[in-house]
Amino acid sequence: MGLRSGLCADQSSSSTPISTNHFCMDLALCTVRSTVTVIGLYGETIEVPCNNGAAKPKDLIFTKWKYEMDGGTYRDLLVKQAHKEEAQIQAMDGYKDRVSIAANSSLMIQGGSLVDQRTFTCMVVYGSNLDEHRVKVLVHKKPLPPQLKDKAKELENGKLTSLGVCMAADANPAAVIMWSKNGKQLVADGKTIIITPSVKMDPSTGLSSTTSVLQYTAVKSDVGAKFTCTAEHSLETQVSSPETFIIHCEWSTPPPGGL
Repeated sequence: MGLRSGLCADQSSSSTPISTNHFCMDLALCTVRSTVTVIGLYGETIEVPCNNGAAKPKDLIFTKWKYEMDGGTYRDLLVKQAHKEEAQIQAMDGYKDRVSIAANSSLMIQGGSLVDQRTFTCMVVYGSNLDEHRVKVLVHKKPLPPQLKDKAKELENGKLTSLGVCMAADANPAAVIMWSKNGKQLVADGKTIIITPSVKMDPSTGLSSTTSVLQYTAVKSDVGAKFTCTAEHSLETQVSSPETFIIHCEWSTPPPGGL
């Protein structure tokens, strides 16, 4: 793991009962370790590890958590003195009632949402040293099960027709939709198969909904064929219920058995 040493006092932080900038000046070494990334789940408690969950130093003085805002400034969340049972919550914003510290110094964030996609820093002061462990948090949410809507009443043999629209809603990151016929993926060729995807983000939640429109040119052999759409996501792959369609065929000669 890469290291960067310095005074750490160049990182602007909100005021706290402990003047960490002044304290840092009195330390022999301040080390900022390279950033690690963790993935939390939307709506669940996110655990942000300090120093990858390593054991706390024996001469620990205190542990402090803060987060980085846009522009590179920092806001304090909490501080836990080694000789005290309870942590002091310093957050004054939406984190005030959502954060706590675990026995292993991990930051616990209740009700994870996309606002928690940011970089958090665990500051560990021990002996005459100060280590800073940066953790980038990503928040993932699988989409709702894919649904096929605006389905065609029937498909016409040899004619490009809009078969339907598949939607995989409320995901982060956005899901990727694929279409299949009888379990085999359909590949757009721009003529007989046209697939048009789009992604829309909800401004209130930041979650994304993916839609995909399938235009399909049916053939007689598609009678009884089962069409599905699949929503691929980092957390789970989900498949819609299969759909069959009536294939309308215009016969140039009477079909076997007559009309």
